[in-house]
Amino acid sequence: MGRVIRGQRKGNGGIFKSVSRTRKGAAKLRRFDYSEKKGYVKGVVTDLIHDPGRGAPLARVTFRDPIRYKHQKETFCAAEGLYSGQFIYSGKKAALSIGNVLSVGTMPEGTIICNIE
Repeated sequence: MGRVIRGQRKGNGGIFKSVSRTRKGAAKLRRFDYSEKKGYVKGVVTDLIHDPGRGAPLARVTFRDPIRYKHQKETFCAAEGLYSGQFIYSGKKAALSIGNVLSVGTMPEGTIICNIE
């Protein structure tokens, strides 16, 4: 039979196990809907937060729902120069400025971009 080795008694895993209970959530862009295809939607950066296990800070952005009477809270990867309380425009006809979300086809060549999805 033999003895059980100490590494086996400690169980599976070790130093490479990531602690995911303190994570703040997935960083995704807003769902591409009709209002973004035809125009733009305005949102407000409510908070900039640190996510452990990620190099860039996250931005909590609140949008008004274009159909229902409620708010949509999204979590974006924060671009450099983004601040709390800033208005962000997301859509095809949004202006080209820091923090705004628009398609790559509408941007001129040579534009510095962040967070392609």
